[in-house]
Amino acid sequence: MLPQITPPLSATLVTQRSYPSRAHSEISSKMVNCYRVIKAVCIVLNMIMYTLLLVMNYASNNSSGILFGNKSIGQVVRKYSIEFDPAPWAFHIWKLVNAWTIVWILYTLSHIFRKRVPDVLSPLFFVFFTLATVSNMAYTQFMSWDIIKVTTGFNFALVVFLYASLASSYAGLYKQRYFIRQFDFWVIHLLVNNGIAVYATWVTVAGLRSLAVAMTYIHGIKQELAVTITLGILALSIVVWFILENTIFKEDLLYTLTIYPVLIWVMVASVILNFNPVSRLNASIMEAILAISCTFFMGRILLVVWRIIEKRRETRAVADIAMSENPSKVGGNPRAKIYRKDG
Repeated sequence: MLPQITPPLSATLVTQRSYPSRAHSEISSKMVNCYRVIKAVCIVLNMIMYTLLLVMNYASNNSSGILFGNKSIGQVVRKYSIEFDPAPWAFHIWKLVNAWTIVWILYTLSHIFRKRVPDVLSPLFFVFFTLATVSNMAYTQFMSWDIIKVTTGFNFALVVFLYASLASSYAGLYKQRYFIRQFDFWVIHLLVNNGIAVYATWVTVAGLRSLAVAMTYIHGIKQELAVTITLGILALSIVVWFILENTIFKEDLLYTLTIYPVLIWVMVASVILNFNPVSRLNASIMEAILAISCTFFMGRILLVVWRIIEKRRETRAVADIAMSENPSKVGGNPRAKIYRKDG
């Protein structure tokens, strides 16, 4: 009599789980498709809202008296003049901000049609940036109505949402660092992150100016003191950012370099080429911020170049060790694979 043969436990489990696993894969596929639809909606909504913002900004420069009150944005800014006022030509940076943002928004549209793009820019990223756009629209609206308190609040909301967008992008790059293609890696760093950094830096300075205006014209604080406080906050923020980007977040912020050129642009417009009267103390602080920004920018460039060189050396060293242990895998030439990879 032949002994009874029982299937191994693993085979039994595979047989028993074949149908549930198929159902599970179908559910996973549906969830992935649903996620892709949600992300596509967020991308399109982000584009629509930013387009509306551009139209709104164009209309707000004309005192229509219908939607935007009886004053243009420029008239309101001139009405609440303070010592920390960049020269009028400095505001042309908005053209750069808008052009940069349009380019990376057009790039994100490709994510709708590309199936194998790593999920670096998640729906949360687009939600944050859309909220930043809405805050900018509200800021423009209340500025035209000459409501300074509310304008200042929306200005800082804009700052918060822009930095939240940056944080979301950096988090996505970290999670997908082993899967992202070089093209998307560089496009996201150079277009998305550096573009938002220009935007965020400019509106941060604008937010501090709005704070000084609110303290001076609403709360009755002396203009010189209000400007001194806001300039002190700006100087401290620059130092803290430089420390963080070179210590805790040195890998994440390695290729974000546009913070300091914006600060240099603002300070040059506020100190050197601005002929409005400024107290000696605040002029000295602005000159110090300009010097710090130039120094940090040059130092940052040198640090980035040095780190890139060090990374390449580490990569070559690791590859050399691996190839020396298994030279047969490269057809007898342990460095051939390295040259092909780097070249």
